[in-house]
Amino acid sequence: MSHAPEPVLIQAGGLRLSGLVARPPTGSPRGLVVALHGGGYGAAYWTSPVPGQSLLALAADLGFATLAVDRPGYGASRDLDRSLDQQTETLFDAIDDWTQRDGGAAPVFLIGHSIGGILALKMAAHGKAERLSGVDVLGVPFRFPDDGGGLVVRNLAKTGQAASIAREDLQRYLLFGPEGAYPPAAFEHHARCISSTPPREYQDGIDAPRLWPAVLPAIRLPVQFTLAEFETMQCTGWPILEEVRSLLNNSRRARVDLQRGSGHNASLHYIARAYHLRALAFFEECLALDRPAT
Repeated sequence: MSHAPEPVLIQAGGLRLSGLVARPPTGSPRGLVVALHGGGYGAAYWTSPVPGQSLLALAADLGFATLAVDRPGYGASRDLDRSLDQQTETLFDAIDDWTQRDGGAAPVFLIGHSIGGILALKMAAHGKAERLSGVDVLGVPFRFPDDGGGLVVRNLAKTGQAASIAREDLQRYLLFGPEGAYPPAAFEHHARCISSTPPREYQDGIDAPRLWPAVLPAIRLPVQFTLAEFETMQCTGWPILEEVRSLLNNSRRARVDLQRGSGHNASLHYIARAYHLRALAFFEECLALDRPAT
């Protein structure tokens, strides 16, 4: 079995970013997974205390090394307020630093949640995307509804209160599925992890749906795009997923899916292990189908 995640500091250009690293218990990693948390969290989002549901522990047991990075504005760089375009450049620098020190030449994959998923897709469309081998995202807003949670997140942006979604009932409504869809221990973990969302990235998250007609067709990498069944902040369901698939027409392997049994924070629901296994299986498929010719 894998060891517990270890804290790490990464140099990214002129910045120092914190994070958590998990490595396979033996041997060289099959691939390197960089995990990008959503708004208002941090690297610990990916470390559920519920047995079997931590992405970092599962990936390590399956032979992947994983870096869950505290994105700019969190952890060691919590005083920053950077746009997602600025974070894109920073995260490529962070990947270079980590792989040179720790990962060698193994293929690099991204898994991103929510705003971290927006960032992962922007990185996949970037000029440096050849450094990556595949991307998995969940909770990326393709379109916001006019009412319900969509109205809530837009109003929070207008009032400047987006940094602190303080009420527990509001957190459950926006971030989790119905009662019984997530373990109590995972919600308690969420309450320990949640933090302020830097204003610029929150506004970038609100603006993200405008980007997709240009960004998604620019992606050549394999992409797996998932929406949660019980989303309240954004539109979900198969019609939306088919729109996403149609825009990913230049990806050499695009897959879309609806994650049953989950609200927005899929990695803190009972289905967390199933979702993480599906993401890692997608990365395994990339390793198998995109291996160098022999």
